[in-house]
Amino acid sequence: MSGRPLGITVIAVILAVSGVFQVLVGTEALGVTNFGMAGAADAAGVSGWASVISGVLSILVAGGMFTLAGWAWMLAVVVLVVRIVVDLIAVVTHGPGSTLGVSAMTNVVISAVILWYFQRSGVKASFGR
Repeated sequence: MSGRPLGITVIAVILAVSGVFQVLVGTEALGVTNFGMAGAADAAGVSGWASVISGVLSILVAGGMFTLAGWAWMLAVVVLVVRIVVDLIAVVTHGPGSTLGVSAMTNVVISAVILWYFQRSGVKASFGR
């Protein structure tokens, strides 16, 4: 397959934007910045450092996806699997009817669809796999 598939471009852009927001929420939770996002960090129950690290990894993977780097495919697959497991734990812990449970189930579905997309032969070929 020649060129970058449109789906990869869309996923990379979303990943980069969400990574920036994760870094901002993380720095807010750590008290480093004051953008008015502390409430979002508290509501999500996120650790500042976990959010910053996750955000930086998201930005790095997005950059690798734009360049179709083989390592970006592998790291994205690993991150998607970890996200699915963590979100399933959140569903069990908080209950599927809770706000966090519904959000986590939504994340599981989205991550699973992206993981399925990454397993398609054309997408894998774009990353040299």
